Amino acid sequence: MIYLLYGDNEFEKRQKIAKLIDGLDSERHDGEIIKQSQLRDLVQGQTLFTLKRSIIIDDLSLNENELWQKLPDILQDDDDLTLILLENKLDKRTKTYKWLQKIAKIEEFTTFTERQKSQLINWCVKRASQLGFTLEKNYADMIIARLGYDQLRLNNILKQLSLIQKIDQPTLDKILPLPKTENIFELFDATLKGDREKIHQIVGYFEMTEGADSAYKTLGLLVSQAVNLSALILSDGDHTKVTSDFSVNPYALRNLSSLVKRVDKTQLHHIIYALSEADEKMKSTVVSPWLLLETALMKIAQK
Repeated sequence: MIYLLYGDNEFEKRQKIAKLIDGLDSERHDGEIIKQSQLRDLVQGQTLFTLKRSIIIDDLSLNENELWQKLPDILQDDDDLTLILLENKLDKRTKTYKWLQKIAKIEEFTTFTERQKSQLINWCVKRASQLGFTLEKNYADMIIARLGYDQLRLNNILKQLSLIQKIDQPTLDKILPLPKTENIFELFDATLKGDREKIHQIVGYFEMTEGADSAYKTLGLLVSQAVNLSALILSDGDHTKVTSDFSVNPYALRNLSSLVKRVDKTQLHHIIYALSEADEKMKSTVVSPWLLLETALMKIAQK
């Protein structure tokens, strides 16, 4: 039987794979580099000692030899073979996808979104119960706020929590990273203080835990901090006016108010210019976006 599993929810895909290959001899291959002859041997080969078997192939649609297009001529339905094709992104317009719709079992696994937060909270509570401990919904909400909507990441932290006798706020504060907004303020604050070591530490943590794409979001949040700080400085620290004109959370402004006295208009111009320059380079070069971001913050910190 042929299965096509696609989407960005790695946890759900792994759960599905475990069910499909339960008790079967299995092997896994990188579809991006596999050759046509190798693929034919895999799907058509038989062994004398093992009748039922499973094969997992990752990202075959990215194959440099365009094997994805040739699949209808290579694959054949075999009751003794469980063939699992794994894809993150998939072009549903291809002939191969339309062909697979007729002969394969296709499932999409997507990451939860903010609109589905209540469902994800319930999943965390249920998953905790499966792991042998009780998790209150308010703590599940807190975990999601800190870690995001990636079920694989959430599952890993729930496994850690299953080893702890008491789940409470202090315990979670020790284990979980700070919310993104608080880490961003720490990064912005360290930059204005000229604390280069802390800049490197926080940027390194973001890069390790969130991946390359998150650098663009981080830059956007830093720009928001800079804009809010500009508004406070130009309004002589008038929180009420800035909150009203910019629809800014008062709590965010309270954090920034401590920075107002440390930054003048000349420094403000330098901050905006450095962040703008980083934005341009991140859009136009292939250099690591985290490196470009850290370089910009280091420039600001030197002033």
